[in-house]
Amino acid sequence: KCVLIVPFTQSLMNQVASQMNAIASKLPEGFHIGINFSASHIISPTFVDESLNYRDSFTRRDLNLVLEASEREPLNVDETLVQRLNILHENGFVIALDDFGTGYSGLSYLHDLHIDYIKIDHSFVGRVNADPASTRILDCVLDLARKLSISIVAEGVETKEQFDYLNQNNITFQQGYYFYKPVTYIDLVKIILSKPKVRLWLSEN
Repeated sequence: KCVLIVPFTQSLMNQVASQMNAIASKLPEGFHIGINFSASHIISPTFVDESLNYRDSFTRRDLNLVLEASEREPLNVDETLVQRLNILHENGFVIALDDFGTGYSGLSYLHDLHIDYIKIDHSFVGRVNADPASTRILDCVLDLARKLSISIVAEGVETKEQFDYLNQNNITFQQGYYFYKPVTYIDLVKIILSKPKVRLWLSEN
């Protein structure tokens, strides 16, 4: 996995840009396109240049290109990393912390890095209303994000009860089987064409 993950992600970046360019005129303004990057890729010396080339390969300039870093894998936050992510942020990228609450030093990441979104792991969302303690923890995470002016994406939404809870808490970005299971590119195109005004977040892992 460690050997193949970087070239796999590089190939995915090329594929995503090519496929999104093919339907560029159909994408809603502000459409989010997220790719999950491993820590080993983020710390590689070519990461910034690869990301800028990825951005420049899109024909649309009003899309939100999201770089997702997973909390499940340790990321050494030093001055070089902060500088790299700041450069990408200044060049229009959105920075998201994936799997928030499940792994390494999430709070320190929020303190040291310019994070635009946290993606709350499905393990918390899945216990809404079923486990009072987990619901209270999720309430605290939502409150923390609001106080830090960080936007939220809820992962793993599977029931109407979870959907209603998140809506009551003004969480506008939600992912999960309640909406769609993972779809092929062709099916994604059909969804976009059938719901042209819906704000969508495409996440590639």
